[in-house]
Amino acid sequence: MLPWLLAAVLLAAGTLYLLWRRRPRTALAGAPQIDLFAAPEPEPEPSAAAGVRWMPAPAPEQPESASAPAPVPGSRPFAPLRPAAEAPRGIVASRLRPAIEIGVRPLRCLIEDGQVTLEFELDLFNAGTAPARAILAEASLLNASATQDQELAAFFARPAATGEPLEAIPPMKRMTMTSRVVAPRAAIQEYDLGGRKAFVPLIAFNAMYEWSTGKAQTSAAYLVGRETNGEKLGPLRLDNGRSEVRGLGARSLPVGVRS
Repeated sequence: MLPWLLAAVLLAAGTLYLLWRRRPRTALAGAPQIDLFAAPEPEPEPSAAAGVRWMPAPAPEQPESASAPAPVPGSRPFAPLRPAAEAPRGIVASRLRPAIEIGVRPLRCLIEDGQVTLEFELDLFNAGTAPARAILAEASLLNASATQDQELAAFFARPAATGEPLEAIPPMKRMTMTSRVVAPRAAIQEYDLGGRKAFVPLIAFNAMYEWSTGKAQTSAAYLVGRETNGEKLGPLRLDNGRSEVRGLGARSLPVGVRS
């Protein structure tokens, strides 16, 4: 029995040796390589999916420039770095200066035997990029007539604003004030509307202002009348003696000066 036992032991030892040689081992030679790439603020690259094999890039049809290094065979290609976005520098204006805009809201018209008074709310808005300083505004009451364009042009061409100027209006800010303009009754042009006396006033404005390197002027004109909630305005009656007219509206005229 001893020879048979020895043969069985040798057979078992051989079987264990063969199983030990065939056990799975980690193939270090086939492990993926790691590229250490030092560059200013590189963007993270997506990791390769399991089972995807990196293939060398095909050779380009045109020769590469001398500045671009040739890829190493078998190395992993990567996308070139994109230039970093330029940091915002804020708003840069090509010309820093104020720009006054004029708005008006008529309040009431007082009609008396010797004169006509128009009270209004004046709005001065600085739509520019620098403070408007030493602001002087003047108003004139005119008539809607065939010669209104010539009269407005003469008023805009000879601004004569006097008085205490406003100190300053910052950029994108407005200043609102209440004022009045008076015209003698003899200067009012009357119209006969179905046997009734009426007139259509025009109010014109000149605004003079300054800034650190210059002076400027904004001029505008508005037609004033009874508000009808439409495009047209109603005329003002003159044959009611001393009267007060409210519910007024204004429409901007396509004339003016901006310098």
